[in-house]
Amino acid sequence: MIRKYINFLIYITITVCVVLCAGCADGLFGEDGTLHHTQRIELSGEIDQVAVTRVNDGGFCDGDGMGIYIVDYNADIPGTLQQSGNRADNVCYTYDEANCKWNSDQDVYWKDFHTHIDVYGYYPYAHSESIDNYIFNVQREQSTATADGKMGGYEASDFLWGKLSDVAPTSVALRLLLRHRMSSACVKLLKGDGFTDSEWEGIDKTVLVTNLARKASINMTDGTVKVAGDVESSATIPSQVNDEWRAIVVPQTVPAGTTLFSITIDGAPYKFAKNEALTYVSGKMMKFNIRVDKTEGNGKYRLTLVSESIAPWENDIQSHDATATEYAVINTTAGHLNDSIAASHKDLTKVKRMKVTGTINARDFRIMCDSMPNLTALNLKDVRIKGVYRYMFGGSWCLEDKAEDDVLPGFCFKYKKTLTSIVLPDVLKRINPRAFDGAGLTGSLNIPEGVVEIGDNAFVDNDFTGVLTLPSTLKKIGSDAFNSAGFKCPLNLPDGIEEIGSRCFWDCRNLYGKLILPSHLKKLGSGAFRGCTGLKGDLVIPKSLTVIPSGAFKACGLGGRLQLHGDITTIEGSAFSANGFIGELELPKSLTVLEGYNFQENDFSGSFKIPKGLLSISSFAFSNCAFTGEAEIPDGVTCIHGWAFSNSENLQKIILPSSLELIDVGAFYNCKSLRVIECKSTVPPVVNESAFNEVPLEDLTVIVPKSALNDYKSSESWSGFKHIIAK
Repeated sequence: MIRKYINFLIYITITVCVVLCAGCADGLFGEDGTLHHTQRIELSGEIDQVAVTRVNDGGFCDGDGMGIYIVDYNADIPGTLQQSGNRADNVCYTYDEANCKWNSDQDVYWKDFHTHIDVYGYYPYAHSESIDNYIFNVQREQSTATADGKMGGYEASDFLWGKLSDVAPTSVALRLLLRHRMSSACVKLLKGDGFTDSEWEGIDKTVLVTNLARKASINMTDGTVKVAGDVESSATIPSQVNDEWRAIVVPQTVPAGTTLFSITIDGAPYKFAKNEALTYVSGKMMKFNIRVDKTEGNGKYRLTLVSESIAPWENDIQSHDATATEYAVINTTAGHLNDSIAASHKDLTKVKRMKVTGTINARDFRIMCDSMPNLTALNLKDVRIKGVYRYMFGGSWCLEDKAEDDVLPGFCFKYKKTLTSIVLPDVLKRINPRAFDGAGLTGSLNIPEGVVEIGDNAFVDNDFTGVLTLPSTLKKIGSDAFNSAGFKCPLNLPDGIEEIGSRCFWDCRNLYGKLILPSHLKKLGSGAFRGCTGLKGDLVIPKSLTVIPSGAFKACGLGGRLQLHGDITTIEGSAFSANGFIGELELPKSLTVLEGYNFQENDFSGSFKIPKGLLSISSFAFSNCAFTGEAEIPDGVTCIHGWAFSNSENLQKIILPSSLELIDVGAFYNCKSLRVIECKSTVPPVVNESAFNEVPLEDLTVIVPKSALNDYKSSESWSGFKHIIAK
């Protein structure tokens, strides 16, 4: 009786423990089994824009607030953003500049350790009443300054939006890149003929932006902005800094012949229009440089459009009034940076933040790298690089491989650990090998439009933690270019890329989201994406790529479906191993080379066929997969190498060809569900004694040609099989 009572107490205790553990599994215990509190979702924000005048951190300043919606996935299916009922409904995250941290007005937690999320963010924060028709008004008076905690007219007119997709639970703060969704009209008046400097500075000049609608409808799910009101009769008053005027504009098209700008010079009014329609593009600056010439005799002026462009958004001088530090601006000519710094009455050994304008060459890069020990931030946006074959530095001649303009020299900032921030030239064609190898760059990196090549090791061994932006013009990324970089963002590869070098994104563990390979990709280096464990979803190999190099996608954690086109001829070793791909594996019909470890440790299921062109099945090629059904080895294969199908525990049937000569060590080790082997060869293949270890041979039937039945039964290799029958 006592023993029964004790057993009952033990049973009750165990049951309670099991229930408690199950209830705490996702909420209280970490992946390593340690007890902890539920993990909050941490965020940080950054504005996608070019830093022109100031060294800033992300573009935000103290007190800025962004609105956040967070939506859970349902298994692998993205959730739908709703007005309410999301994981986070318009939660305000406020920037604490002193601590460089974003604080939320309420804590938001991950659902569990498995459920992915989408994050939608916008700025400035508001009490939005609609997620698909949020009404936003651009201010008429945009020249008012920020005062008493209230935004100035220009900043209050700006609207930023961003999204993070398919983010797995993590303790790391998610960096949300917000992009300008309005457009910007930027007018710069240039001093022309007939003025002295003092005359130009002394005359009154104003610019108004006319014939615009200022009311917008915004869809929070995708950030699209549409006009929601009529064209206003009153003009928009831009923000002004020196002789440049900027106005935030709702994306819209102004008809041909309509006045765009009303410009007044010294009391004389002028109208600026175009013969064709002008479209204000979302997220872009529409820049107009207009020269003002003073005509002789009558005191009138002539206005001439010098240039017009659609440009990336540049950070605004009057908005986001953070405590960012100004650059020391140095204008120079190629080869004379040292003299130009001295002429500006600055000690080059003490300069920390510098913006260079004019022209520079390789000699100037040596000055910046070797002779400026405190240089931390460098802005080369408005500089042109001049190529030289050789130059004198430190009493010795230095040789350059090529004398090309607008090319960043190789090794130019190699091991420059003090350099933490770089703005690359607008006019740049190529970044040569090892340009920033071992430098100290942090935060985000924006490669400007126009760059066609990033050289080997160009940005290896830096401390990036932000967003990587690659230009649409990019054709080639060299080997190890971003090896082990800490970027925390989706990897958006431009569709025009034709070559990605070996180990290019090796071990970039903080990249996340889907990996979409460029449709024009012709060459991929070994280990190109190896160890990018944050990548998820399907992988589609483009038709232009016919050779998959070794380790190219090893241990990426992709976990979706793998789509291989029929013209792939070679898959080198470990190309797709350790991912968790699911679904059926359809091998290319043109495949002739399949090296070892290729599909090891994935979750492929169903039956699959191996193409006829293969002559052998390499070691560990299909080990640790979840194949069900049958696997048919094609005629022509002479050897199944060691451990080729080992631990494929769900494989039920294999069909062996007449050409097969050898089944090597551990080839079908631990294939516990294997029940049928069909052999087509009339000559029994040699079977290594451990080839079928941990396979229940007593439950397995071997089907052989009728003419070879006795040979199989008498063969030493097949003597351990109990059920050999003729077909």
